[in-house]
Amino acid sequence: MAEENHLQETLQENVSKEHVFSSKWFWIFGIIIGLLIASNIIMYFWFNSPSRTGLVSVNGEIIKKDEFIKVMMDQGGRNVLDWLIESKLISQKAKEEGISISEKEIEDRISEIRDTFGSQEKFISFLSMYGLTEESLKEQLIPRLLAEKIIVKNKTITDKELLDYFNKNKSTFDEKEQIKLRHILVKTLEEAQQIEDELKKGGDFTKLAQERSIDTASKSQGGDLGWVGRGVLDPALEKVVFALNIGERSSIVKTSFGYEIAEVLDKKSARSVNFEEVKDKVRERYIEDLVQKEYSSWIQELKSTANIVYYVDIGK
Repeated sequence: MAEENHLQETLQENVSKEHVFSSKWFWIFGIIIGLLIASNIIMYFWFNSPSRTGLVSVNGEIIKKDEFIKVMMDQGGRNVLDWLIESKLISQKAKEEGISISEKEIEDRISEIRDTFGSQEKFISFLSMYGLTEESLKEQLIPRLLAEKIIVKNKTITDKELLDYFNKNKSTFDEKEQIKLRHILVKTLEEAQQIEDELKKGGDFTKLAQERSIDTASKSQGGDLGWVGRGVLDPALEKVVFALNIGERSSIVKTSFGYEIAEVLDKKSARSVNFEEVKDKVRERYIEDLVQKEYSSWIQELKSTANIVYYVDIGK
């Protein structure tokens, strides 16, 4: 549980909040990463010592592979095994009902997640922190996407249901005030003053950000943070930049991260949307919520009728 919470916190820190990222997607992405990490550890020890019952000798006493696996099961490995079982059951059910996922459907979902990071570079950087690639993420998303299709297959979703859902959650669909921003972050006031002097003399903001900024997530893009809404930035920086006009640059701002200089590249005002404008998005989110509510009971029903045989002692 601590591992999962840490991953969710890391995701929230790295993700660009310009788009609404539902709790369902935080859950899926965090769980996927947690499962991959735990399963990689288990598989490494399982397959790299096939002929040995022991993993480590401590003063002549052997720590057996079975002991290690039991601890791993207690520390999250059970979740890995449960997910593998569920994935297999989902795949079998989809085959039985003639349901499949197209490459476009997978890529569309990957794009949704990618967009929340603001750029392809930030998305890839986040994945690489956990030894993941887009391809491995796609493989882990397929069972969930299949489950969505199976669960909603025989459900009729009416426009009235969607309209009611929209009216109950309208504020989450309305477009929020946003600014397109780039910044340079440094550790000391002296460094910030040097950069400010260079900018006043006509220095290139992009080049200075690439060379001097310590924000590794944005420096390669010349400090570009993309579109951001309120509540994303450090409060001190937010207060300054949301008061700027397009093309204006801030003075040095002391934040919890260091010293920053920011420039507003574009702005979008808050706007209330109507149902027809976002109908497709409403339908998508309605289905997400529906699946999230019904998934647990649905998968338990599949498990209850399946013949599941364990070949190792997992301490059930």
